[in-house]
Amino acid sequence: MNTTDGSAHTPRIGLLVRCYEGLRNGRAFAMLAIGIVAAGALMALAGSLTMRVGFLVGVLPMIAAVAVCLAGINGAGLLLLDQADGAPSRSFGAAFFGGLHSTWTALLAFLLLGLGLCGVLLLMYLLSLLARIPGVGPLFAFVLTGPGAIVLAFCYGMLALGIPLVLVAVWRGAGVFAALGRAVDIVVKRPLDTLLHFVLLALLIAPVAAFVGCLLGLTSTLSVTMFGGGGSLFMPRQRIYGGFGGSPLDGAFDQLQSAGAAGASVGMIMLVVVALFVLVGLLGYIMIHDSLATGLEGTSEDRLQAGMSTVRRALETHRPQATTKGPASPVNPVRDCAGCGARMTEGDRFCGECGQAG
Repeated sequence: MNTTDGSAHTPRIGLLVRCYEGLRNGRAFAMLAIGIVAAGALMALAGSLTMRVGFLVGVLPMIAAVAVCLAGINGAGLLLLDQADGAPSRSFGAAFFGGLHSTWTALLAFLLLGLGLCGVLLLMYLLSLLARIPGVGPLFAFVLTGPGAIVLAFCYGMLALGIPLVLVAVWRGAGVFAALGRAVDIVVKRPLDTLLHFVLLALLIAPVAAFVGCLLGLTSTLSVTMFGGGGSLFMPRQRIYGGFGGSPLDGAFDQLQSAGAAGASVGMIMLVVVALFVLVGLLGYIMIHDSLATGLEGTSEDRLQAGMSTVRRALETHRPQATTKGPASPVNPVRDCAGCGARMTEGDRFCGECGQAG
């Protein structure tokens, strides 16, 4: 199956309905849920420290939250990869450390994607200066604005569709440039198939997630009202405390603490539910990547590797040579014998060929 138009891959779209099989992978769900819940707790800590101490102190838990969340996502992705391949599932520890390694590779790839977008925006800004030239400015605006919109649409689409594909490529063992090249090849050579796959995956997940989210939001409000706010459906907590001799002020403080604890409990459950649907989406991304990457020639990957090799050779060529400190060794100048023309050094008093004095 070496076609590059993507037509041979269209029937495999039906396999996306199996993305919910990811819910059967308990180890991957535990990895993802722990990462997301821990990241949520770190973000809450970061917000509290930012308000109380300052942004510089709060930014450290924010960075840790992002790292923990990405490690959980990548670790779960590796476990789902074993499930998709029908291979024996790796251990929890191996998935965690593999997720850490994948996190740094993925972050570097995302950084390069962001730098590429910044480069496109900078180029468009420079071209926009042509539209400010008196007289011919409107002509440049007419010629460049439409293509510029298309270029930006492609760049933002590349980010939206390419980031999940880069993640799966990293899980498959690709390096930074190999993962970027594979994602670019898929999006550029099979754009309609890629868009159709992602739209179908969203249609499979979004309605179920919206229903569960609305239902859980409704029941959470009722539950928080019962356990954290009012005390019961029939008697407010303030009256309960008054009936047992407690002061109204003590009851108010306790009510605030109960409301905070109830909100934290609901927030943790929400994060676990989010992990459920993220897990489904990750397995869907693996299916999309594997379906579209089959039989695709990696030209973008080859170009990126060739470009980096060129830059590396240029750096090696112009690298400063190492110098040795200390007195320079004396160099004896070379001269020719006046009699026979043989080569002599400055220290030779007689020619070694004809014996004539130098």
